[in-house]
Amino acid sequence: MTATVRLNPTDEMLHRAADTLGSSRIVQVLWTFRDPVPVTALNAAWDGLDQGWLSRRARSSTVPGGRRSWVPARNQEALATTSTPLTDATLTDWIDTQVKAPLPPGSSALWRLAAAPYGEGTLVSLTVPHFRCDGLGIFRAIGSGGDGTHRPSAGPGPLDDLVDLARQTLHGGLAAARWLPATLADPDRLARIRTALRPPAPARPELPSAPRFFTSAIFETDAARWEQQADAFGGTTNSLFVEIAANLVRAAGEDDPSEPFDVGIPVSLRRSGQDARANALVVMPLTVPGGPARHRSLRRTRQATKELLRATGEHSGTLVPEPLWHLLPERHAHRLKNPGAQQTTVVASNFGRTPEAIARFTGQEAAGIAVRTMNVPGVLPDRARLRASLCLLRTGDRLTVTVTGIPDRFGDATSLRRLVGGELESWGLTVQRWWGDPTSPPVKES
Repeated sequence: MTATVRLNPTDEMLHRAADTLGSSRIVQVLWTFRDPVPVTALNAAWDGLDQGWLSRRARSSTVPGGRRSWVPARNQEALATTSTPLTDATLTDWIDTQVKAPLPPGSSALWRLAAAPYGEGTLVSLTVPHFRCDGLGIFRAIGSGGDGTHRPSAGPGPLDDLVDLARQTLHGGLAAARWLPATLADPDRLARIRTALRPPAPARPELPSAPRFFTSAIFETDAARWEQQADAFGGTTNSLFVEIAANLVRAAGEDDPSEPFDVGIPVSLRRSGQDARANALVVMPLTVPGGPARHRSLRRTRQATKELLRATGEHSGTLVPEPLWHLLPERHAHRLKNPGAQQTTVVASNFGRTPEAIARFTGQEAAGIAVRTMNVPGVLPDRARLRASLCLLRTGDRLTVTVTGIPDRFGDATSLRRLVGGELESWGLTVQRWWGDPTSPPVKES
């Protein structure tokens, strides 16, 4: 049994996202298996997840002003299977349907596991609300079931809540005593806080208010070739990924394509496999030049990314010290959170290498694995700046690149696939669509 885990500012802000941004953030993990996955194996995988970190809910403190805590819960969203085989034409609609299944805060539907026949094998989808767990947290949760050390605490009592509030008050006061003089002496920091506390301007009537559900493109490419090309341009695997994300925005065009924009780079704050926080990351905004797509040296992007990541710290998620943030009235606290993924133009999430527990999620080796982050029911353009989201995952000797984009800017799925495929090939990469026969030649959209 793990110790009590309290909700942090990122958890709380993601819980509020449906109210403040009109949508919820969802993380989806997808597997393709060459052979059929038996229902018994799927049920075992479901049971394992239900015994781990994903099956928990937020419980309010018994003490006014205290932090909420995670407590065990049972997932009431049953395994979803179908006997109708998917085809390349129906696969995208099916994975979108899994993302759209309601999993709201306060619901007993905590996460969703679904499977469908595909080709000679099976396609499996796991969808988890971001407020319940971030992507790397989901990876850690898979395979943790059955180990009591990975279950959340049964819940703190009133005395524990009182002690936590007292500790937060003490730490908040000490942090404020150090933070306030430094902030008053820093005009830039003061300006950021003033801007954050300023009431938002009313939305311009010409901007659309209907949510935009993003279209998707998923490609695979050779990991060694990616590294080789990144090195040839003076970069790294990650800096090439960041430049690709920026180029997709540049190529899609905007009212003023010369204006700089922000690429959000999620940075994990986990330092241990026993870290049971739901969300342990900050999104660092990297400002990049606008203009036409760039396919030359990566040195500038590499250096800028390195400098940005060097500044990342445990308190980067809030504009005030985190213990103080928890004590503020809700209307002020939610404004004093550093802008996250929703307030960057594009997010580039590098998940690194796939852990073995993920690769063999159902007991057999997956043929392919991909990750998507989606907004449901979609992004409201007048509330969020987000226009595209990318995920990179290495499994064996392959890299999977997932791109989702707002249709107003990137068009339908065919247009997005053409844009992404062209961008990857511009860097000398040979790509193929993630779904379909893995031995087939690369697919080019006509």
